Amino acid sequence: MKIKQKLQGILVQAIKEITDISLNSKDVAINIPKKKEHGNFSSNIAMKLSGRANMNPKELGENIKKYLMARTDFIKDIRLMGPGFLNFYLKEESFIKENIMGVENGDFKNFKLKTKNKIVKVAIVLNKLEDIFRLESLRAFINMYYLGNIYSFAGFKVRKLVVVKNYDEDLNIKYFISNFKDIEIVLNEEELKDSITLCSTLDQGIFKGLDDKRFILEDVNIYKNGLKLKDVALSGLLQWIELDRIKYTLCSKAITSEMDIELTKDKLRYIQYPYSRIMSLINIFKAQGMDIDEVKDFNEELLTNPLELEMINKISSFKDTILSTISQNQPYKLIKYTNELCDIFYKINSSTLYRKLSKERLVALLRLFNVFKIVLKEILDILELPAYEKM
Repeated sequence: MKIKQKLQGILVQAIKEITDISLNSKDVAINIPKKKEHGNFSSNIAMKLSGRANMNPKELGENIKKYLMARTDFIKDIRLMGPGFLNFYLKEESFIKENIMGVENGDFKNFKLKTKNKIVKVAIVLNKLEDIFRLESLRAFINMYYLGNIYSFAGFKVRKLVVVKNYDEDLNIKYFISNFKDIEIVLNEEELKDSITLCSTLDQGIFKGLDDKRFILEDVNIYKNGLKLKDVALSGLLQWIELDRIKYTLCSKAITSEMDIELTKDKLRYIQYPYSRIMSLINIFKAQGMDIDEVKDFNEELLTNPLELEMINKISSFKDTILSTISQNQPYKLIKYTNELCDIFYKINSSTLYRKLSKERLVALLRLFNVFKIVLKEILDILELPAYEKM
């Protein structure tokens, strides 16, 4: 977001004035704290530069705080925490409008990474191609596929590889794999070099000498009404739930954790419904003469409900979530983020009587919901899941 870049810029100025150390904006790390009580942004710059500045981190942090508080109009408070972290609390009106407009303008999905010539290989290994129908191997395949999509979204060139030791193609396998884009089936284990490799516990010993970027996925357990079902493969699972839900559910936990699927709980619907509900609200009020697409401005000061501010904070961390997902090669982190974002929406939706809101307040809330919908649609597209206007 632009406000993050603005903060980096003024920190560079402050450090130059206080210490005579010249930095570029990219040298100043700005993070979003995990706990909302720790502010909107944080930086370890005081701790990082204390040695070069011949000051202890607290002294340097206090000097930076005095400089920024005297020269900015968008920072409400700066607090020093831990061994030298600067935690920034922004004035709500600046933070709200900046983030909402950033999503509407598409800034939230513009990654400035040096990825032009970087090819990322993500792969799974199988003994036989038909083994992809085993749930443990299918879990490895889906996680590999989604991880490739997330790297692509961030701007990387990606190859998605299924590396097979004994090739045994048949029509059922061809049909299943046709549901996924840009899959390469290869027999050459040399393709695993420099790849991010996923495999089930049953497939981990097929090829020797896999490098450190290997992730072994644990078992998948299937339950129905709390009772564990035995010997379930993809064909059996498809009798109870659709493929989209299987794909999503198989990626909803860390790839190194054991996976449980309860057939009576539809986790996919939980993230699809908010998109449908927001579309319904927007269309209802549009039919009554209030089209938010034609509203050029809104009163951001009306979005002061703690849940609304929490949603804005969560939306602002979308880009960091993508970067964290690919740095750890864990697709579930994006799904965890999506669930947390939807949790906030459900709380706001259940506690709001829309028709009792003033027009100005309703416009502000619908603008917030609309940017949430934009981010949610991007996530559903990455996961290749449908976004329904009606459910």
